[in-house]
Amino acid sequence: MEFQWMFDGARADTIQSERASVLDILDAIMPPDQGRRVLSWRVEAKMAQAALLTRATFGSDIRIQRRAQTLAARNVEACRALLLG
Repeated sequence: MEFQWMFDGARADTIQSERASVLDILDAIMPPDQGRRVLSWRVEAKMAQAALLTRATFGSDIRIQRRAQTLAARNVEACRALLLG
């Protein structure tokens, strides 16, 4: 969300809605006793995506930038694939 707000604010509402939907799915399927573990996975995933977006946006090597852009987009599409409609 932070990168969306900074670099493509027009799409931030859409991304925020998609994020909320993915979190609803996650909450629905998460076993009751696994909240801490799932939160840890979410934090790790957020940090990994932020690192990719940083490389994609500010990297000095164009090949690394493109690869990071591709991987970051794939991650987002994997989450979108979970959503209906």
